[in-house]
Amino acid sequence: MKIENVREVEDFIDGCALFGVGGGGNPEEGFRALKSALEEKGAIYWIDVERIDDNACAVCTFLMGSSAPMTPERAKQRDEAGLSEIRCPLNLMNAVLEWENYTGKKADVVVPIEVGGSNMPVPIAVAKKLDKTIIDGDFAGRSIPEIFQTTLSLEDVPFCPGTSVDKFGNVTIIKEAINIKLAERIGKHLSRVAFGSTGMAGFAVTGKQLKRLLIRGTVSRAFHLGKLLRSAREREMPLSAAMESEGGRCIFKGRVVEKKVSEEDNYYIGFTTIKGDDGGFARIFFKNENHILWKNDNCVVSSPDIICCINPETVKPARNCDIGEGMPMEIYAFPCQPVLKEKKILQSLCPRYFGFDLDYIPIN
Repeated sequence: MKIENVREVEDFIDGCALFGVGGGGNPEEGFRALKSALEEKGAIYWIDVERIDDNACAVCTFLMGSSAPMTPERAKQRDEAGLSEIRCPLNLMNAVLEWENYTGKKADVVVPIEVGGSNMPVPIAVAKKLDKTIIDGDFAGRSIPEIFQTTLSLEDVPFCPGTSVDKFGNVTIIKEAINIKLAERIGKHLSRVAFGSTGMAGFAVTGKQLKRLLIRGTVSRAFHLGKLLRSAREREMPLSAAMESEGGRCIFKGRVVEKKVSEEDNYYIGFTTIKGDDGGFARIFFKNENHILWKNDNCVVSSPDIICCINPETVKPARNCDIGEGMPMEIYAFPCQPVLKEKKILQSLCPRYFGFDLDYIPIN
């Protein structure tokens, strides 16, 4: 499959943002990066991972940080710190180049860590611009808030050595971290210093490992989902029918009546309450991404399954940082990729991990 024009870039970004489940990075950033790659290098192709040589070197690149909106106070602090000039607009590309420079190795493949509005299309744009191979897959099948909630944890793939480059040109080499949770913590602190996010590269694996760990087909699926959203937007088919054709189920329809948020350790955390068209209520807990949905105080969906919010007026996926009181909302649930139910991943992506006395019950 391939992306050949700006319309298809838009579709792909929408599909990525849908499975960004409220987080996954800014779709506008994803659009700019992928459009630039298309204009500079031509059609964007991806291939099946089985075509990769077993000895190939694959590197993962992603944005690390909070999805919280920039406040005037933080913007002032950022400017006072001298962070006013954008020197690395495509900082994930800089992160990959810094990784190659530090390790002395050449990355043959660039892999997204997750599906999201920028965290899938920007790595693909980086791969295209650097003439790296683009493959059909990622390591999560959705967006996740922490880098150890992926298939990479199944084989304890270390992040380090890793690199971090923010948009202002600050470069950090993370030579070693004693475990993956500390690598996550270091990355989050670096993104906090940058008043937003930082581009990171690491998690090097061989082609042989990649074939074992990759969640396959997610690039193609995001592209297809984006086309379905366009069909619904252009009234070619109902939104519910479009989502149901890909295994989604409408859980709730209504309008946002309350949103409570905080920022903790550079994660955007909060609850969104929606009053239903039928008079009932739904509530969503998010930590960057959506993780638990209650309907009239009963938990009906939770991570690792997928909770997607769509504004039915625009037929666009709704990011948590953009959701506000009064916004109309349709909530859809999709089953997660089966591998996310593996104990080693599930234990860090279930309701109890996020502090709730609830068991994960897969959706039907």
